[in-house]
Formats: sequence, C-alpha cells, structure tokens
Amino acid sequence: MFHKRCSFVLLAGGRGARMGSPFKQFRPLGGIPLWAWGLRLANRLYSMGLIEEAVVVFPRDIDFTSHIEHLDKFDMPSKIVKGGETRPASSLAGVTASCGDYVLVHDAARPFASVCLVKRIISALTPESGVIPLTPVRDALKRVSGKGDIFPVSRENLWCTQTPQGFPREELIAAMQLAGDNISDEAEAWIKAGHEIKFVEGEPNNIKVTYESDLKFCETIAQGMGQFRVGHGFDVHPLRPWRKLILAGCDIPDAPLGLDGHSDGDVISHAVADALLGAAGEPDLGTLYPASDERYKDASSLIFLQEISRLLSQKNWSLMWLDVTLEAQLPRLSGYIERFKENLEDALSNLIWNKGKVVNIKVKSGEGVGAVGRARCMRCHCIATMRGDIP
Repeated sequence: MFHKRCSFVLLAGGRGARMGSPFKQFRPLGGIPLWAWGLRLANRLYSMGLIEEAVVVFPRDIDFTSHIEHLDKFDMPSKIVKGGETRPASSLAGVTASCGDYVLVHDAARPFASVCLVKRIISALTPESGVIPLTPVRDALKRVSGKGDIFPVSRENLWCTQTPQGFPREELIAAMQLAGDNISDEAEAWIKAGHEIKFVEGEPNNIKVTYESDLKFCETIAQGMGQFRVGHGFDVHPLRPWRKLILAGCDIPDAPLGLDGHSDGDVISHAVADALLGAAGEPDLGTLYPASDERYKDASSLIFLQEISRLLSQKNWSLMWLDVTLEAQLPRLSGYIERFKENLEDALSNLIWNKGKVVNIKVKSGEGVGAVGRARCMRCHCIATMRGDIP
C-alpha cells in the first residue's frame, strides 16, 4: 500500500431521533462519549501514519466546549466543524474542512470499526474509485405494509453498508454538492455522479447505534473488548526528620518524619506509577523522570501521575482497578485513606474506566520488625489492572 494523504472525518452532528433521546453521540459508552470511540480509532490510525488529521463534525446548535478535552488527549492534528441541518450537509462541511487528497468519512454512531478495516479501505482507494465496506444480509427479510400485511423479500444480492467510506476528496465534494440533501450516505452521491466504486468486506462488530437496545449491547461488547494486563509497582524511601511527609499527594502535618527523595518522596504515588507503566509495557518511573534531572527536584508526584495518565490514555489504556498496600509504622494514617483515594483518582481521572471508584488502599504496620517497624523507611506495593483496546 503506497502512502495516501488521508483525512478522517468523524460525523457526530446528528440528533438521534430514532433513539428517542437527543444527541445519542454524547451518551456514555465504556466511560467516554459514544463519538469519542471514533476519535480513538483516528488516533490509532494517525500513530500508524495512515491518516494526517481528524475532523470532528458536531451539531451546530450545542455548546461542545466540554467535549474538547477528548481532542486534547491526543497529539494528532484535529479540528471541530459545525454541522448542518441534515447529514449530507454535515458531511459536506466536514469533508470541505479537511485537507487530505483522500477522505475517510465515519459515522460516530459506529464505535467498533477496526484499524484492519480501515487498512483494507485505504489499500483499495485509487484516484478514480471510492471504497465502501459492505456486509451481506444474513436474515430473512419481510416487508410490512401500512395495513400490517407481511410480504417476503428476497435477500439475494442485498448488502448492508458500513463506515468509514473512502473517496478522493475533491471529487467527493463535487459529487455531494451535485446530489444535495437527497442522499443517505456519501456512496449514494458518488454513484449518482457516475463514479466508480468498489467494496471491501465489512465487519460484524462494526455495529451502528440506532436504538437504545443497540447502546446496551455495545456496552456489553465494550466491557469485554481489549486485552487485560496486570502491573506490579514497588517503592521504598527512607524517613528523615527534616522532610515533610507526603503520601498520595497529601501533606501529613503531624508526622515527625518525612520521606526522603529527589522529588517529594511520595512512596504511594511512585508505586502506583510503576504499576500503571508495568501493565502498559512502558519504562519505569525512574527512567521517565530520572533523579539526575533538576526539573523534578521536590516536584509533586501527582504531576507524574497526571502525565502518565495522559500518556497511557493516548495509547488507549484504561484503568480498571488499583490495589495499594502501604507499609508504615508511624504516624497513624487511617484518617487519611479516603483523601489518598480521592487524590489518586483525580490525578488518574482520564485513565479510569467508566469514571468509577477504582482505588483501594490498605495501610499495614511494621509491627516493630525490620526497617519499616523501626520507622526507618516506608514501603509500598501496588497492583494495577489495565485494559487496552484491540488495535
């Protein structure tokens, strides 16, 4: 497959009338808005060099500023375009705003299109031909008249159309301007203009969310998707009388001793960071934030967690559960555990699956045994369960 300059246009400008609730694209699926699954797909395509930008089309009459944070997670070039009154008008606005030689137009109501499908579409694109994914009709078909009479319909040679659909950009703009609003998708405009069109095999999982039951079904799929990994993190820091004690970003004012370290010595945050990085197959905390770098001297370790959360979120990892065990002789910390949990969940908010409560923390006494029991150090272990999207 030779390189093609492709733009990815994500259509999220509809009203979802058939679903019974407005703007279905903003309903949550797996902890993020339905439309943002298409943005994740675009980011994977960008990281592989398959597209050069993403254009997201939102409804023109809503305030979408709260959704911009999802675009800010990724480094790929992206822009937001206001849609029109109809799907063809929104699609034309998005395609016109893009800048690639080719354009991939994807419906934001299809959260599970794969990179493999997009690769097949891009491979089949030519300057003269558009490409669409099709799946054969598998069920027996019936037509129901206005009176309720039922008639069989042959499914022979009938196919279902999916997205993304790929076309040479300039030619698609001309075809859509010619067709106007009287089309159901880009392929219809392309065919009416007399252009050649090819198809590739679509995917059964590339479901379109049209009704409430579709969203519930997709939620079940989303929960089982991806690969699950477990990461282990461990850290130890000595206690010193001249240091503040900071744990999970909390300053413990009544502590006689604090944890020594190049940053704030936050042994909980450091163990959490290594558990996350380990599950995702990334280098450890000391490699990413070396003690030799003066920028990190006395730095808050919650900043490290926020940056790691952003890094892993960009790579489509989600945090399912975090189990932390802190070994500490003194001071008594039971009154701080809920604050510890809140601080960690706030720092990792964009990484947490379904935005739920995912942090468990236990504090164990050293029972007067060893370095921990003699209050010479604190140690912390953490286990992180992570889910990564299937590319």
